[in-house]
Amino acid sequence: MIGNKIKALLNLKNKTTNDVCESLQIIDTAYYRKIKKNTFKAEELIILADLADAQLCYVDKETGKILVSFDIEDIKKDARD
Repeated sequence: MIGNKIKALLNLKNKTTNDVCESLQIIDTAYYRKIKKNTFKAEELIILADLADAQLCYVDKETGKILVSFDIEDIKKDARD
């Protein structure tokens, strides 16, 4: 199910498998394996969100309020720490 949602998001944003592989710096077979086995790391999901001009967020189910959001800057900060 995770793979289907990722593919749907990227399709909505007109992103190709090549775009994804380039962003994640992997080959297409590795991407398809990640889709099939649901083995995406948090950093990879943040990169995919950035590719789709979006953010990865935790949203409160009751209020709909964003509790925490992650974007590409979080990865860059982690690399500097």
